[in-house]
Amino acid sequence: MKAFWLSVLTVVLVLVTCIGAILLSHVALGVGPVSTPWPRLGVGVVFFWRLHRPGTMTVPLVFVMGLVQDLVLGDIPGAGALSLVIAVLVLDRMMPMLRTMPLPWRWAGFGAFAVMVFALEWVLTSGAHLSFQPLDLVLVQGATTFLTYPLISISMRQVLRIGRTPRRGFQG
Repeated sequence: MKAFWLSVLTVVLVLVTCIGAILLSHVALGVGPVSTPWPRLGVGVVFFWRLHRPGTMTVPLVFVMGLVQDLVLGDIPGAGALSLVIAVLVLDRMMPMLRTMPLPWRWAGFGAFAVMVFALEWVLTSGAHLSFQPLDLVLVQGATTFLTYPLISISMRQVLRIGRTPRRGFQG
């Protein structure tokens, strides 16, 4: 019975962190002449959970989180969801190796994931509008999203104690 409640708590934790990151991404920075978009923190959190808890962050849940992100951010419903799912499916074989590697390698893996997500979303959005959409905001938002992943990874690994080995006492 304890294992059941622990798995329910894990699912709730995954949902709360993903939705919280998506809502935080909706806030604009308000810097400069126009409102600058925040990085898509939801993409980083989905990658983090898919990397460290693939049994909880399943493909249907990735689709739901992508759809929530599309609806909250006012994007075309389904474009972000489909791009997240495709990127997860393409990079799924790489995930187990990345899980045990140091942060620079996980960050590089996230870079590949983010490039795939943003490129697919741009293609799907351009197709839905039947014209090429501006690429500059996609590049800026993709770059800022890429730069935020170490903060997401380090903070969540520290708080949740994921991937940390217990420290041994000094033996002298």
